Amino acid sequence: MPLRDHFRPPLSDEVRWSSFNATWAIALMGWLNRMLPADEYRAQAQIHLGTQVEADVAEFERKDPSRGTRNGSVTTLPAVAAPAATVAAIFPDEFEVQVQDRIGNLLLAGVIELVSPANKKEVAERQSFVAKCAAYLRQGVGLVVVDVVTDRLANFHNELMSAVGGAHAFPKGVPTYVSGYRPVHREGRNEIDVWAEQAPVGQPIPTVPLALRRGPLVPLDLEGTYTQALSLSGV
Repeated sequence: MPLRDHFRPPLSDEVRWSSFNATWAIALMGWLNRMLPADEYRAQAQIHLGTQVEADVAEFERKDPSRGTRNGSVTTLPAVAAPAATVAAIFPDEFEVQVQDRIGNLLLAGVIELVSPANKKEVAERQSFVAKCAAYLRQGVGLVVVDVVTDRLANFHNELMSAVGGAHAFPKGVPTYVSGYRPVHREGRNEIDVWAEQAPVGQPIPTVPLALRRGPLVPLDLEGTYTQALSLSGV
């Protein structure tokens, strides 16, 4: 199924992008759990909207902070001093599939990031997303970024390359793409192998590999899982 534009009518009127991104993440999770050895790896979807964090905090603050009722018991806690300051914070959207190494004490082995419009909204949101991706790579975690957002043109691949000192970049104006990254120590050097493919609307979604830390390169079936997500979404 060729990539469709999820951020403009008519498709944006039929299916909310957040619902579709969540469905695609779950389809990728299921595909990985079918493909990878179950005794070695486990994939899990991590999904939340940044605005939900604010609502959760507000709901918590309406409760009495000195009493806990998690297990039905009532506990009186010591009083806590007022905070020294309150600062603005970014609670980013997260549509992420994580692969854990079951042999390595469930250490994170690989991550797939599905970009949301909110990730690209402002400079601070973009910096936060790029910093998270760079942190994964510096920890030796393989990474794939899937960016099919058409209504905001920031290019995370180019920004990530700048953050880690890489020279590879898409031409200016490339809005949709998929990219994979493998951190590796090779011949005494730390390097990042890069796979980056444009993913234009109306064309099949390219395949890029998810590099699992101390594990194989897994060619992701982005096209097949995208088609499955469309079907599950009823479009």
